Amino acid sequence: MKVYSKTKNIFFLFPFILLMLWLYPSMIFSQSDSLITIYEFDSPALSPWGLAYDGSNFYHSDDSLGIIYELSTTGAVLKTMHFPGRYLKGLTFLNGDLWVVSDIAVDDTMIFYPASKDSALYKIYSILKIDTANEIIADSIRFMATAANTMETNFLWGIGAFKSKLYVSYNGGYGPCTLEIDPVTKEVTAVLCCAHPCGLAIINDSLWCVRNNSMSGPGNQLRELAFFYWDNDTTTKGLSETGVGYELDCYATDLTYDEEHVWICDCDNNKIKKLSKIPTSVRNASAKTPAKFRLHQNYPNPFNSSTCIMYELSQQCDVRILLLNISGQTIDVLFHGKQNPGNYNIRWELNHLASGIYFYKLQASNFSETKKLILQK
Repeated sequence: MKVYSKTKNIFFLFPFILLMLWLYPSMIFSQSDSLITIYEFDSPALSPWGLAYDGSNFYHSDDSLGIIYELSTTGAVLKTMHFPGRYLKGLTFLNGDLWVVSDIAVDDTMIFYPASKDSALYKIYSILKIDTANEIIADSIRFMATAANTMETNFLWGIGAFKSKLYVSYNGGYGPCTLEIDPVTKEVTAVLCCAHPCGLAIINDSLWCVRNNSMSGPGNQLRELAFFYWDNDTTTKGLSETGVGYELDCYATDLTYDEEHVWICDCDNNKIKKLSKIPTSVRNASAKTPAKFRLHQNYPNPFNSSTCIMYELSQQCDVRILLLNISGQTIDVLFHGKQNPGNYNIRWELNHLASGIYFYKLQASNFSETKKLILQK
């Protein structure tokens, strides 16, 4: 009777246990796809945006007032640097120098130029190197990018640095993407396709961003965009948007890494937050030789003027990537040559073509695959 009585009591508790599991799954199961705040302090900014760590202190930008703050790791304001007339967004350090993206700066970002080919608009952007000791702009990188539709659709959001290059998140004529920029030549050297990137940071040799799943601007996701690996000191980009992602408990504009934790700028609550763990990269797994040939769908699609195409090669071979018209005729050759096994990500400029439906084709060894793309100007 005693045994039956205990068993009966356990069965009586089952509905309650199931309800608790449904309401509070984290009590039993770990949420590996979620990052929570374990420490925070108030931001001094009216419109908080950029965040960078120099090994000792944080640097934090106010987007609306043109201010960069130097903060202690507990939030005390150590220095206030003023740059009137500029909207200052993402921050990063490269070789000890502080860089900031300046979106819609009064003196240069609002400049537009008519293109000679198709009368499209081109827009000048600025990336500024800050002399923090003297609180002045020491250098700037100004580059021209295609403007998509209207001024409001063009934004520079965040910036990161790896080895000798800068990486800037951009939403505009290239499509939502990350631009690789050489600070010496001051030119765009590569484009990594990704959806709606905002703040950027390098975490253990991978490029991560905060992003919004459906639109540009502050986001509630932390996502790995690309991994970096190298051979003979040559940096190679891996697949953009590798698929690793985490949910945040707020909307953030920027992030930084202090070698132990990721910190984010919570723009909704004006907080600087330390997250619970370091996000896990798929870099080691993705760096392996692909198991088979594969052609990915281009992004964005439909697109205006340029798009990114990713493909995978399982062995060294001769590669051809062709552009076909709707009748199946070859009208352009994007690439023709020998390539090693690996993952490839290339940008295709189609400014010279009329709007319409086209096809792109990958030929590698005995493999062939074709996909449709839509050009809308």
